[in-house]
Amino acid sequence: MKAILLIATIAAGTAGSALILRRPAAATSPAPPQVAVVTERDFTPQVLATGFIRLLPGARIAVGARVSGVVVSLPVTQGSRVAQNDVIARLDDREARSRLAQADAALAELDAALRQREDDLRRAESLRSAGGSTEQDILNARTGVTTARARLEGARATRELALLQLDYTVIRAPISGVVASVSTQEGETVAASLAAPTFVTLLDPTRIECVALVDETDIGRVRVKDSAEFTVDAWPGRVFRGVVMSIAPDATISGGVVDYEVRVRIAGPVGDLKPQMTASVSIGGVSRRALLVPTTAVRQSAVGTYVWRLKAGVSARVPVVLGARQPDVTELKSGLSLGDSVLTGGFPDAR
Repeated sequence: MKAILLIATIAAGTAGSALILRRPAAATSPAPPQVAVVTERDFTPQVLATGFIRLLPGARIAVGARVSGVVVSLPVTQGSRVAQNDVIARLDDREARSRLAQADAALAELDAALRQREDDLRRAESLRSAGGSTEQDILNARTGVTTARARLEGARATRELALLQLDYTVIRAPISGVVASVSTQEGETVAASLAAPTFVTLLDPTRIECVALVDETDIGRVRVKDSAEFTVDAWPGRVFRGVVMSIAPDATISGGVVDYEVRVRIAGPVGDLKPQMTASVSIGGVSRRALLVPTTAVRQSAVGTYVWRLKAGVSARVPVVLGARQPDVTELKSGLSLGDSVLTGGFPDAR
């Protein structure tokens, strides 16, 4: 009898467990809808982009030698500040000075020869009346003067070239700036053939610009002379300002992403900025009155852009045409009216 009761108790317990396991879980209630209202206010569309700081053309110059020789003096090092026309290096100039001395001697000789030819011409012309010289003698004397003058002009040009070669032995800074790198040292022999050997690289850190890489979807809203602001990671709380100078006509494609370079002229001092710094850029257009909705209300589908409008407690899907989009608000071109209520969360198609 006890065995029968034990079996009945176990069976009843098993049936109860089965009922507990089969009991359906309580349904999760949908998230309550979040509602916002279409507003109208002054709106300045912003194009957000990443970018970098870049030297302007001509702000980085590789300074080299025009003549060959041994470096006898190199008074600059990396990081040295130089002014325009400061001496960067000197080459051994003994050979150049010898060439200049030869040119001076040749010039003096030909100058004396010209004076002699001029004296011969005057003598021949004075003797013509007395029959002491013929027309052929005078013609030969005139030809001698012309030839002597030509040789003298050639000697002067040779001297100018020798003087220029001597000047080339002193390498000067073409711009004011900072020595970015030094490529040679004292005692080295440099050979100037087809290309001038580089001594130092100079850069002017004040001649910089900000380059924004604007996505192809936003480039149509950027105009020359638009105002721009940017920050750099080195000073995250500091805002630098500028103006759009130009927009690249051709795209820069990297990893399948199509961007356009937008050059921004920086206003104000730029002493704290350095080339190749990463920048977060915001380019502003012209302020205007616009209908706005929170960006979180905008939805996308295969057929286009839409929002959920809430009217009399009933939500309806409404296609919209958008303008400029910002992280917080988006401009409405058509589809809704001022004061319309829209869902920003708890969307029916997300349940």
